[in-house]
Amino acid sequence: MYQTTIVPIGKPIEAIDMHGVKHSPFIPFAIRCPQFCELADGTLLFFFEAKYQSQLDEEPACHVLLRSGDRGKTWGDARMLCYDDFNIGGVPVYDRIHNTLLYYARTREWKPEFATDRLLTEQDQVDGKVLERFWVAKSRDGGLSWSDYREVFIDAPEAWRVKHCPTPGMGLQLQNQPDPQKNGRIIIPSNHIGANLGGKNEFGSHLVYSDDFGESWKLGAIQDYPGGNECNALELADGAILLNARTHASIPANRRLQSESQDGGDSFCRVYPVESLYCPGCHGGFARLPLDGTETIFFTAPTGETGDPFNCLGVPGYWGRREKLMLYASTDAGRTYSPIRLMSPPGEFAAYSALFGTSDGKLLCAWESGPEIGLYRSIEYVILEGNELSALLL
Repeated sequence: MYQTTIVPIGKPIEAIDMHGVKHSPFIPFAIRCPQFCELADGTLLFFFEAKYQSQLDEEPACHVLLRSGDRGKTWGDARMLCYDDFNIGGVPVYDRIHNTLLYYARTREWKPEFATDRLLTEQDQVDGKVLERFWVAKSRDGGLSWSDYREVFIDAPEAWRVKHCPTPGMGLQLQNQPDPQKNGRIIIPSNHIGANLGGKNEFGSHLVYSDDFGESWKLGAIQDYPGGNECNALELADGAILLNARTHASIPANRRLQSESQDGGDSFCRVYPVESLYCPGCHGGFARLPLDGTETIFFTAPTGETGDPFNCLGVPGYWGRREKLMLYASTDAGRTYSPIRLMSPPGEFAAYSALFGTSDGKLLCAWESGPEIGLYRSIEYVILEGNELSALLL
């Protein structure tokens, strides 16, 4: 096993905004949301979100890209991927058919009639004061240079107060579909906030997809189980799509919500809580890797005990501490999972995580860390070899 800290705080990053304008370099205050991608030539890409002055969700942020030419052992200098004066979030996805890297981004800004100097909040979105915009940029040289950002538009139900929030995870391109016309489809796992008849905000998860390699986008499958939130998706060997989501539902508490699609992401045929996946209110990593001839699904999430006041959003005793990152595995297409390795020890901060199965059979794992619980100051990173994973599954 290889482990290191690959994104320490303190290194200045040159800021180039979405329109190509250079800004003064800045030193990130907080590091969040790790993501991976692999190119056809084996180059590995690592993405993360850098925040300027605080680690609040609403703090303006940029996305940064690192490249590795030695299968993830070392990483090059940080490159700015996109920057905006307002909060920005994005998802990378690799189009294997055209050897093109896509970046699907979301920005939030005040509607003109509500212009103000303070930071945007989630409640501002719910109250209809915020304009959400969606953008796509492409790179044909593995992220070294990018096209201009092009705005794209996606229809969504009027009841959704927050329309499309791309996951902190990765997008995917379908390649195992029974309907060959859907091979090549690009999918972005997303979440939204709606309002039920009583006016209460409800979280949910859904898919956004493109059948023309990022030129236009449509709303795909929607979970009909309340409480879904940040999510990741993967495609199995038989073409089934699994969506694994953080949930804000109180029943069952602290369990992941999983959905299955058998039609390329147009709809979900099954939505269910996964009793064997404990996860107290946090985004998790999700990856597939063929191992010793068996299709294996891996998942990571913190497993700190509930009842701690950290990040409980006014629901004492519900969310748990972001520590004790656990690696789970499933060999039955995601129906059940077993814990196989504790990736971070008790008392060590471990929050949002990312997993990625490489073409040469390794599992990459990264998670938000820091000097103490609640301080997002670095990313811990691990490479697990295939033989190590096989031993853990025995």
